[in-house]
Amino acid sequence: MDLRDLRVFVAIAETGSLVGAAEVLHIGPPSLSARLKGLEEELRAQLFHRRARGLVLTEDGRIFLAHAYAILKQAEEAKASLSGRDSPVVGAVRFGIPGSLIGLMTGPLIERCVRDLPQVRLKVVESMSGYIADWLRDGTLDAAVVFGGGAADHTSASLRAVAEEELHVATYRPDLIAPYLDGSGCIAMANVARLDLVMPGLQHGLRILAEATARSLGHVLRVTIEVDATTQIFEVIHRLSASTICSLAALHQSTLPASLAAERIHTFRVVSPGFTRKIYLAMPLNRPSSRATLAVTNLSERMMLDFAQSDLWQAKPLAQP
Repeated sequence: MDLRDLRVFVAIAETGSLVGAAEVLHIGPPSLSARLKGLEEELRAQLFHRRARGLVLTEDGRIFLAHAYAILKQAEEAKASLSGRDSPVVGAVRFGIPGSLIGLMTGPLIERCVRDLPQVRLKVVESMSGYIADWLRDGTLDAAVVFGGGAADHTSASLRAVAEEELHVATYRPDLIAPYLDGSGCIAMANVARLDLVMPGLQHGLRILAEATARSLGHVLRVTIEVDATTQIFEVIHRLSASTICSLAALHQSTLPASLAAERIHTFRVVSPGFTRKIYLAMPLNRPSSRATLAVTNLSERMMLDFAQSDLWQAKPLAQP
């Protein structure tokens, strides 16, 4: 097996036929068929179902496709890291940041890119982490920050763990939480289930993680309102005297509603069990990353590691600075 075999396999998987792959790779269908047969014999696995309308991946094929994407991406990144090292980094990068980190990261990241990567055109895109995973797959984004612990499908992305953050209950009405606090001022998940919560919808990683953690302990969260925008979540919990679950990074002043700037929001650590999620840098596996994309992700990683150890976030670094 070599990289040419993997490129043939990926082209067939993406086009669904030998003829389509031949047009992409400029190789005759008989040669592609021979390579595919040799690959299946080497792997001792059938990678495609042969149908009248083309080729469809088997379960083994789907598993192998993720590995093929990863290997080809690593090869491209190795090549990119050595080529053009003496020339400036040039290009456009579309970088996704989840709503809860947008206030903390956007300004500093743009400032550092302007200073350190002046010929890179950076576009920051905000969304909930679940949408970001989709946009990485379909090419809308070149790289992104994503959260672990949810059901977002990251199988087509390479993930690099950067930090781990604690999750808190946040509210403008601490008197509603006071009866449920322990001696350390923390709240157990069993008592979080007693609160009226405003949360993002079921497709989002934070909601999925919170629901799954509560369910594993035999509890069901009382989500009274769903809002898929971080700033508006805080506005709603203020209006309805409710609570939400978030990280400390989401409380950055530029994320909170300007109309509530004078209001104090109170946070309480969730315990029994401890409630955390990991933060990753993600890049798609189905296409190579440019030097500009690699430079922006490296810059964002260093920046997040700095923030992780500050009072703004108080997260646990998982990568080396």
